[in-house]
Amino acid sequence: MTVQTAPQKKVLEKLLKGLNYQKAGELEKAQRCYQQVLKKIPNHPDALNLLGVTYRQLGYPKRAIDYIQRAVASNPKESSFYANLARAMMDVGAEAETLLALSNKALSLNPKEREARNIKGIALTRKGEHQEAEYIFQGLIVDFPDYVDAYQNFGLLLMEADQAEHAVNFFTKAVMLQPDNANNFIQRARARLKMKQFEPSQYELTEALERFPGNSDVEHEAARLLFTMNESRKSVKYAEMAFSSDPRNYHKAITLGVSYLMNGQAAESLETMKLARKYAPEDNRTVDWNLSLAYLANGDLTNGWALHKARFEDKSTKVHDRKFDVPAWEGEDISDKTVLVWSDQGLGDALRAGTMLPELISRAGKVIVELSDKGAQFFQYSFPQTLCRRSAMDKDLRSTLSDYDLHANITDLVDFFRPDLESFRRAPCPVFSFEKERARDYLKRLPGHENKPVIGISWRSKNLAANRARFYLSAPDIAPVVASRDAIFVNLQYKAIDKEIAYFQNSFPETFNCFEDVDLFDDLLGAAALTACCDFVVSANTSVADMAGLLNVPSIRFGQQEAALNLGQKNPPWYPSMTYMLPYTDRPCAEFVPEIIKEMDRQLESWSPDRRNERLGL
Repeated sequence: MTVQTAPQKKVLEKLLKGLNYQKAGELEKAQRCYQQVLKKIPNHPDALNLLGVTYRQLGYPKRAIDYIQRAVASNPKESSFYANLARAMMDVGAEAETLLALSNKALSLNPKEREARNIKGIALTRKGEHQEAEYIFQGLIVDFPDYVDAYQNFGLLLMEADQAEHAVNFFTKAVMLQPDNANNFIQRARARLKMKQFEPSQYELTEALERFPGNSDVEHEAARLLFTMNESRKSVKYAEMAFSSDPRNYHKAITLGVSYLMNGQAAESLETMKLARKYAPEDNRTVDWNLSLAYLANGDLTNGWALHKARFEDKSTKVHDRKFDVPAWEGEDISDKTVLVWSDQGLGDALRAGTMLPELISRAGKVIVELSDKGAQFFQYSFPQTLCRRSAMDKDLRSTLSDYDLHANITDLVDFFRPDLESFRRAPCPVFSFEKERARDYLKRLPGHENKPVIGISWRSKNLAANRARFYLSAPDIAPVVASRDAIFVNLQYKAIDKEIAYFQNSFPETFNCFEDVDLFDDLLGAAALTACCDFVVSANTSVADMAGLLNVPSIRFGQQEAALNLGQKNPPWYPSMTYMLPYTDRPCAEFVPEIIKEMDRQLESWSPDRRNERLGL
């Protein structure tokens, strides 16, 4: 039987007193207890360890590491010391290998050490060894069913493995076990955002905002959700709150900057994105990409285009960063060279950037354009001197053909041909062609076209995700446009469903026309011919509007803020005949329809068929 001496008993009492303070969150009082022990026994391992843990809890991980390392030196056989050291090392950004070594050391001393198992799972997750990490977290949950960290970290592992649908369940369990921890709500919100589960996330974040008033991270998550839902006005409110209390956090600066941008506050967006650039790591390209958009929204093309290539290194943009074995064109003489032009984004972006092709063609020996099948067919008709074909690349986006000397991204041709607004004013328009005979045949099928304007309409994209639908209309929503005047209306809506067409045909049997023999989605030449026979087009922010702009058909395009389209101007410099209209940000898009009608009436007030007939060669 070991008999404690009076000094030993006092040391133990002081340690227990400090531990009670620590558990109660009174960390400074706990530290004083541990320091008193160390004053008497400078290398007391438990006092060193516990003092180190308090420093970590207070946000001083480097100081924590110093004390815990001294504890390890004093007693190298205590497993918990290695686990606590690993936790502090994790706070300073230690590599996964370091965390793995420390947790393995702890587990070699005590295979059941809970925190060491947890950190080993985290380290394996970071290394991408998901299966072994999953096994560890599953074991922790079985052994310690109320261990919140295991649920949190299992959820993070599943997010890393792109299994957000399962991760949300573990974050929900963490919320149930520890409802006073804001991070549990935040991680669940991120999982739901990844799955676009907006409605349940709104309810859950509302609860979090009530539970944790003034919590900058919860406010930031609310802003991110609202931004993704295209509720930019509300997003600005929460993003401002989050950033005001954490002004050096570049993530929150980005969220506020993009919220300002989509809310039409271009100047504020630019200033905020500059702050994000100041505080973000130098190599953070997400900041550069959003800063590019902010510059463009303010009409600063020089700085905007200079950063525009950052989109290739920002995962959220989902562009195609193709790989080539030849260099990119950088503006040098190419009169004897073959240049491959490729697109990294959607059809509308390629159509818009295609307006610069004639200038490249005039400088190159030969131009090859790679697009989708339907895009290649349309471009080939307009630019017969080029070779237009389907994109040739493997699953890793590496080009599989080599019949060219240089490559050029079609969007980034702006560096050479659209460096400033004046270059847009000088640019020829239109440069795309359409099948005139086909367009004239379509026009003949519209009785009364000699005396009434022909108006094409399109109201949505085929992608009706909740966040995108915010600025689209339904068939009944856009019906007041058709009802507003005595005109000939033509369906330009690709992928329109039978129910929508039937609605117009039943409601407007004399004025609404649908050409069922034209595939408006896959036959771009047919879509172009039908668009060309219109006097005016009203369209949502889709490639239908781009087609009208390409052919110089007067049009109204309605939708959200588009920095790279409008370039800080009221209307898109890319398309001289286009009027861009921004629907309300705090009301349904349908309530904006009267404004669209008003602008359409203004532009058609002195209508005559002359412009259309000249376009069709009549």
